[in-house]
Amino acid sequence: MSKEDKLHLLSQDEHLYLQIMEDLNKPRGDGLLVGLETRLHQDQIDQLKPLYDKSNEINSMFISCGRKWGKTEEVGYILWRHALLNPGSACYYVGPEATHARKILWDNQRIQKFLGNDTKKYIKHPYGIKDQAMKIILKNGSFIQLVGSDNYSVANGLTPHIAVYDEFKAFNHRWHTEFAPNRAAKAAPLIIIGTKPRAGNKNMDQYNEIMEYAQNNPKEWYVAERTTFDNPINHLPAQKQVINQEIRQLIARGEEDVVQLEYYSKVIRGGKRSIFPMFNPEDHIFKHSVLKEEISKDLKRLEWYLVADPGTVTCFGALIVALNPYSKQIYIMDEIYETNQADTSTRRIYPNMEGRCLDAYPGSSVDDDWSKTADEAAAWFINEVMDQYGVYFIPTNKVHNKKEDGISLIKDQLIHKLVKISDRCTNLANEMSKYALDDRGGIPKKHDHLIDCYRYFNGASNYNMHEVLEAVRYRSERSTIRSGRSRSPWNDEDEHKDHDWMKGIFDFDMD
Repeated sequence: MSKEDKLHLLSQDEHLYLQIMEDLNKPRGDGLLVGLETRLHQDQIDQLKPLYDKSNEINSMFISCGRKWGKTEEVGYILWRHALLNPGSACYYVGPEATHARKILWDNQRIQKFLGNDTKKYIKHPYGIKDQAMKIILKNGSFIQLVGSDNYSVANGLTPHIAVYDEFKAFNHRWHTEFAPNRAAKAAPLIIIGTKPRAGNKNMDQYNEIMEYAQNNPKEWYVAERTTFDNPINHLPAQKQVINQEIRQLIARGEEDVVQLEYYSKVIRGGKRSIFPMFNPEDHIFKHSVLKEEISKDLKRLEWYLVADPGTVTCFGALIVALNPYSKQIYIMDEIYETNQADTSTRRIYPNMEGRCLDAYPGSSVDDDWSKTADEAAAWFINEVMDQYGVYFIPTNKVHNKKEDGISLIKDQLIHKLVKISDRCTNLANEMSKYALDDRGGIPKKHDHLIDCYRYFNGASNYNMHEVLEAVRYRSERSTIRSGRSRSPWNDEDEHKDHDWMKGIFDFDMD
């Protein structure tokens, strides 16, 4: 049977499907220059396969990509495909701001003419294009609308069949809070796509939170990282020249971390905004068993600290710290990082804290052998733990211990390798790695619960870096004297015999 005969056997709906897929997948624009046989390049197609594979349960995607990977083309394809193949669908493109959406997709007619001349036959006439609302209404009852996260007040009134978040890193965090519950009504797929946030980005916390959720739910979410160079168009001479020039300029400004982030979708430690660029897991993180062994013979000689940053809304943080009072070496042995509000009450959290203390220092008395301090703002915790357990936590004195000074001290301790952190303290390591100046160049006031605990420890122990450096200098000088004795005449047996130690001892003027 010929191909034409087979086509005659197809139903009207099947013919429409084939026509839609043909129009969607025609190669256009720069794709023609590299010989693409479809609208999308191969890497874009590969990333969409899990979404359209009916054999799995995946209905949402989180794609971190480099600049010029082709996310805008991918976004247009996803929205148009869903709108055409699912009549009556509400398809939303959400950008950081409505002005951003208009600039990227609307004013240049990119979304309205996504299918080229074929677009007209699908759009409702005569009023299928709503310029002010940035809305495209199709003949099959579906619509595609562009909105901005800055207009979060309307988010809870939208019921999507599919939604695409473009450059989620720059969203107003309130948008997703309002919009996300509405997806449940239609089991709407959510596609998050864009470059990763730089350190200190205003929506970095929510970005990381949702990305981690996606990574931990692989049955429902597909997560991928793509680079600029996964797009074959970027290997054309003209495009490659522009990209290489951009990269050279960034490197010349000392922003190699930005190159890795925005072209290779890789987050690297450090960067101009990093507050603790000297923090290096290889230098500062140790296996818990190694630290236990190191301090095992000195448990009673060490000073022990339980430091808390109590919170009930976001996080209850605490650190278990040992200090060698002679060498001033710090051992951060364990952490508590509780975000479940049900487990942050005093009656639930304090036994956990005490258990961690006894694990670090077996046989000790938390009441007698440990110095305990807590954020002075959490008077409720200090009072409750005293009432319920008879244990007193000394309030911090933040007024006389400025945050900037505390961070500077931590930097010095890291530089001189005076702190060893157990590999149990994953949240502390995560906070320190990602701690960066905000968009205004200020020190952030969030996601620093354990860093605050670290500062409180330094204040409670009266840690003085000047004294430490003086001790280091003294030991260095002593070492130099000892190492130089072999060159001293006093250590040379022959010279020592001939040396008249009384010579000149009385050569002074009596007058």
